[in-house]
Amino acid sequence: MIMSHPKEILVEALEDALKGHFNGLSSEDISHSVSYCDPKFGEFSTNIAFRLSKSEAVSPQEIADKLLPELTKHKNIASAEFLKPGFINITLDPAVWLDYLSNLSDGFAQSNQGKGQKIQLEFISANPTGPLVLTNAWQGYYGDILSNIYSSQGFDVSREYFLNDGGNQVASLGRAIQQALGAEFEAEISENLYRGNYIDDVARAIVSELGSEDALKQAEPSQVGKRAAEIIVEDYIKPDLERLGVNYDTMYSETKPDVQKTLDRLESAGLSHKKDGALWVIGSKVGLKQDEVLVRSYDNEYTYFLKDLAYQLKRLEERGFDQTITIVGPDHHGQAIRLINTLKALGHDGFEEISTQTIRLIKDGKEFKMSKRKGNYILLDEFLDMVPTEAARFYFAMRDTNTHMDFDIDLVKEHSSKNPVYYSLYAYARACSIESNAKQQAIATADEFRNYEFSKTEQRLVVEISKIPLILQEIISTRKVHQLLHQTFEVAKAFHEYYESERVLTSLNASQKLKI
Repeated sequence: MIMSHPKEILVEALEDALKGHFNGLSSEDISHSVSYCDPKFGEFSTNIAFRLSKSEAVSPQEIADKLLPELTKHKNIASAEFLKPGFINITLDPAVWLDYLSNLSDGFAQSNQGKGQKIQLEFISANPTGPLVLTNAWQGYYGDILSNIYSSQGFDVSREYFLNDGGNQVASLGRAIQQALGAEFEAEISENLYRGNYIDDVARAIVSELGSEDALKQAEPSQVGKRAAEIIVEDYIKPDLERLGVNYDTMYSETKPDVQKTLDRLESAGLSHKKDGALWVIGSKVGLKQDEVLVRSYDNEYTYFLKDLAYQLKRLEERGFDQTITIVGPDHHGQAIRLINTLKALGHDGFEEISTQTIRLIKDGKEFKMSKRKGNYILLDEFLDMVPTEAARFYFAMRDTNTHMDFDIDLVKEHSSKNPVYYSLYAYARACSIESNAKQQAIATADEFRNYEFSKTEQRLVVEISKIPLILQEIISTRKVHQLLHQTFEVAKAFHEYYESERVLTSLNASQKLKI
């Protein structure tokens, strides 16, 4: 049996009411006019009267006068009321909600809207020059949850970690390893090399492989850096990801895409030119304010922008993904614009970049300062020693990626209603307890109470639950994961109110009332 969502039933009722009076509105138009409303006014509200008043050149009141009699006599509508300036507030027949509740299952929020579409999400992808740090947590949790949401809606989802395992940062890592063993470099180079306990540990591991410190110090820095990056990925990044609870389908090296092929594409499309000894994207042809360097003049090396462009083209053209999303840390907005615009100029609009913002970690009322290169930073591993990963996951995902975050460790660990993580998990624990006791006592299920009358708290709980499938569908287009977490909190709030005011479990013969 296919379960109809209460909103779908309302849209059908509106379509029936409009017939013979007003034409030209599609089901999609009507659906977009409907939203949940404040419980004191009803369950749903539609601005259809206001919208039609413009095309019909009459007042919203006149539109409502024709629609209300049709709505109120519909079998699935309990009441409908016009509210100025142009809203109709609607309450559905309780049988609609009872039928919805009776047919709820574990997969009630799933859909097939993404069937046949392949999407890849790339996130975290921190350079393999050191362990993951606190700022990577937001990208990791957000990307993983967004991937799960896409999967729930029928998309073929792939998670990828892009390894920047080439270029200058790898050579710098090699020099940092050599410096840890006493090698000396010019002050300008030395001051900017990576530092931290992990550098010393990786240096010892490579010395063990090469047989002596002298052999390591005399080796080519890029080769030392390459081996160091491999060790860091295996011994630091992968264990950090495991603690984070994030699994990837692929780890993809930046050396795989054909960069020269991308340069040829840009040249044949007339989007690049040489200037001042360098090769540039012509900004005016891709909607940018200025030209962007592809190949540097001073060392003839590819820029990060070019390598990233080659990677995105590889994903969209050769690897078969219909859509790709990259989630990055703060301060990437300018980079996203040039990448998106250049891809569009090459005929692709299936790429999107999401940027998380800055994080301030607060503990004992004080802020931790972070600087990865200097060694004064908060390692992800250290952070997860302070906060359980599931609590951190919930807290991070509740925040819009467009806002900055103060992560208060003391609040996240607090077991009180002030903590949305604990508050929501407590509702889940209560629900599990009810379910367990119901099974043990063979309590009747909802389908045995077809004429059951909802209390106000029960009604509110069912309405809040019904919002989840619609929010998941909305997130597919908005990418706003925090909407789901906020709704989870609203469901928890409605559940606690229900639990505190109702006799939750009732025996089969109704002779015994039981609350857990």
